[in-house]
Amino acid sequence: MARSPDVVVVGGGLVGTAIALRLAGEGLEVTLLERGEIGREASWAAGGILTPVHLAAYPAPLAELCAASARLYPALIDEIRRSTSIDPEYRVSGFLIVERDDEEAGHARTLEAWKREHGQPVERLTREEARERQPGLPDTVRGAILLPDIAQVRNNRLAAALAEMAQKRGAEIRKNAPATGFLRVPGRVTGVKTPHGDVFARTVVLAAGAWSGEVLAPLGIALPVTPIKGQILLAQGEPGLLGPILEGGDTYLVPRADGKILIGSTLEDAGFDKSVTLEGAGGLAARAAALFPPAAKLPLVASWAGLRPSTPDRLPYIGPTPMEGLLVATGHFRNGILLAPITAQLVSEIATGRPPSIPLDPFDPAR
Repeated sequence: MARSPDVVVVGGGLVGTAIALRLAGEGLEVTLLERGEIGREASWAAGGILTPVHLAAYPAPLAELCAASARLYPALIDEIRRSTSIDPEYRVSGFLIVERDDEEAGHARTLEAWKREHGQPVERLTREEARERQPGLPDTVRGAILLPDIAQVRNNRLAAALAEMAQKRGAEIRKNAPATGFLRVPGRVTGVKTPHGDVFARTVVLAAGAWSGEVLAPLGIALPVTPIKGQILLAQGEPGLLGPILEGGDTYLVPRADGKILIGSTLEDAGFDKSVTLEGAGGLAARAAALFPPAAKLPLVASWAGLRPSTPDRLPYIGPTPMEGLLVATGHFRNGILLAPITAQLVSEIATGRPPSIPLDPFDPAR
């Protein structure tokens, strides 16, 4: 007879695989169900920047959650490198935010003040210093701020690495195994239905990203999660052409170690449509060329789109639902890569009956 795990995790993106890894490390029997391939939705499509772009505008609980998760990353990356052959390319590349007009200058000044107030490193650069630090910036640059401690990761490799480590700790990873419903008794969820059979468990963790609301609907639980499409381009440059992550206005460029430059992104309320459009791709290309003119001549390698799970107040849902035995970890919007480690820690604490290390009221699914 097939085993009944202690926990079933629904969703094999970065959040779901991080949860499975953490729970397996606690000695729990874990089964992860992913409707497709591991890490091929929003986790694969993201930019991998380990900071919010508009951090100063975040409510304090979310900013604190982001900071706590960033602190967990170095140890997690060390563990990945020791335990797998996958290189997640974690690099502290820094983040250069340029000022080309009054709006961008205002955004940079606000973020600079926020960083200083919170004791985080930030450098104010003149126009000449910015252009010296990053050759190729446009003539329109007035100045910039540099966040020297910001890291990035090759996010499309991370979920696979976490899933591999979770398996080594005893977790069962099932691909192409969608959750088609829940097993339940009055007031309690007891497992998950799949096309390949029922999986009973003491605890179910829903980490299905933009699809979480649809999965929960048959239980009568309203969880307003909206898919927000983000289109991204990938260009090929020479290694070192772009040093730090570069941001201006609503555009960012992320340099990879092999010279590739990721250009993002759009924010589109387009339902579950993941198509790349001429309007979206063309707009991104134009914005990238205006922000970093050398990018205009780079070969285009690929383009894609992902669906970010957005909530009405932009705060994720982390915690128990009204149904006993059912936890939720979703709605991370643009911060799923960054918030995966702390989300996994919090879910592990809840599932094992320990007090959460961060107050969860702001992230309560019933708020």
